[in-house]
Amino acid sequence: MPLDQFDEAFREYYHALINPERTKQEYGITEGRVEFEGEPRIALIMKGFCINDENEVVEVLPDMYIYYSKEDIEETYTTGTPASCSEGTTQITPMVPPFVEVPEDFVYPEDFRGFLINNLICQIRDVYRNMGEIPPKQYDIEGYGKPKGNFDRDEY
Repeated sequence: MPLDQFDEAFREYYHALINPERTKQEYGITEGRVEFEGEPRIALIMKGFCINDENEVVEVLPDMYIYYSKEDIEETYTTGTPASCSEGTTQITPMVPPFVEVPEDFVYPEDFRGFLINNLICQIRDVYRNMGEIPPKQYDIEGYGKPKGNFDRDEY
């Protein structure tokens, strides 16, 4: 995907990840409006896109899907629109927790595109690991993948 198209398609997702407080306000994830008492926190933000058989992005889904919770409870809740691609396409969904801190040398959109590619590769890695298999070398990389993957979530 050309960089200008990527920027247009994923700018909102980037801003949701770097500013989770604003995202909480926009999605109504605020104390008093959620299913539990106390301050909610965003656990994971997902944004889907659809590819065709030639691995070309044919659609970037307009909405995000957000998992949120509270520090001392295990259960998560959701808001937003779940991703759904049309028949004949394949859904790909980066799923990332909000950034704790954006590195000073992080360049948007170039570095963000690389970050999302890393996330998708790590998701593939975690699928292999969760099946008890060793991932192929090109997928056995460091980074955050699936939310319940075999990795140290706090490290990423």
